[in-house]
Amino acid sequence: MDKKDRIINKITFFGDSAIPEGDREYQDAYETAKLLALNGYTIVNGGGPGIMEAATSGAESVNGQTKAIYWEPKLASYFEGKNISNITDESETYSNYIMRTLGLIENGDVFVVFKGGTGTISEFGMVWCIGKLYFGCHKPVILFGEFWDDVLSAIQKNMYIDQTEMSVLHKATTPEQVLELIESFQVRFRHCLIKNKSHKSDEESLMIGNNKGEDTVIIKDQNKTRNLNFAGSLVSQTQIDEFASLVFSPAQVLTLGCNSSQELIYLSQKYSVTNVNADQASVNMLEFDCPEVKFRNVDFSKENLEKEVYKGIWARDFLNTLNKDEIKNVFRQVYEALVEGGVFYFIVREGEGEVEESINTFSLKKTKKLHLFSTNEIVDLAQEIGFKIKKIDHIKRSHYWLIGILYK
Repeated sequence: MDKKDRIINKITFFGDSAIPEGDREYQDAYETAKLLALNGYTIVNGGGPGIMEAATSGAESVNGQTKAIYWEPKLASYFEGKNISNITDESETYSNYIMRTLGLIENGDVFVVFKGGTGTISEFGMVWCIGKLYFGCHKPVILFGEFWDDVLSAIQKNMYIDQTEMSVLHKATTPEQVLELIESFQVRFRHCLIKNKSHKSDEESLMIGNNKGEDTVIIKDQNKTRNLNFAGSLVSQTQIDEFASLVFSPAQVLTLGCNSSQELIYLSQKYSVTNVNADQASVNMLEFDCPEVKFRNVDFSKENLEKEVYKGIWARDFLNTLNKDEIKNVFRQVYEALVEGGVFYFIVREGEGEVEESINTFSLKKTKKLHLFSTNEIVDLAQEIGFKIKKIDHIKRSHYWLIGILYK
């Protein structure tokens, strides 16, 4: 693939500086960089020893392009220093650690994170957070190695991590898997290429597809692999497993406002899935990630869902975005869309009344109102529409949530 056909060209490697040449992690980084360089990708790293040296050496072994972002502090008391054997085609040097980390981030389109220490943890945390902030046109993070399963499991168990944050992360255990993921990203993020922008921002270098020249072409090959190998587990795994235990396949299932590829992939492996009213900023990725899922936009105020079609309807983080009148209308349409005995499973923020939250989406700042639900409100609404209540449960994850399971 010619570079002009790409929106991804530079891959930044993160990892420990103390890993010696004979170790497995060193060899993995070497072989990964070598394979990527053979396929025309520029390899970026911190210019130090260990994983950084392995990345440069692997790329240079096949005459690939390399770039180092050095850190040469004047006051830091504990630092391994610049590695004189890590010689790259290009380099930049910073004395400020934060600015050096920013340089590594700005110079990469995708990040591959190997095993490391506190420095790697800080870099991983930064790219993970940035990925969530600019989700949809974010720079993907590939975690290399089986050990990441334990790390992410501990983080998800003890921290408040949402599904969008998990959607930034991918996992690989071989160089071939890294290349496969990156080639998938070339198509997955094709919508992020922005030409002739009327405004400029210093944030653009933190997003994918924003630093390309006028001759860059968006890849149109829709047949790229879709083995995106997301890392970690579904935040909603317990709930979505419960939903699956109640809705027997084969079945037609409707999802309301689902913006999670992982949830849609999971459900589409069991059911024929239609997703309505996904966030338009995410639809391009969702369509690529989930080729078996049908996507529709429905204006509930002007049109109705099909009647008596679905065995199950799944809604997470959607009903809160509606006002009181819209909620009643959607509940009515869901009831009519379900077959007899069908299941309506939803997860909503718990509380009273409405709250306003400010959100930023692709440089657009706006305020959205969220409707908070009480148990009594759900009970009254279900009884008015005609639903039978199987369960209303409470959970806490950064906010208080209600899980509702209703039957037709």
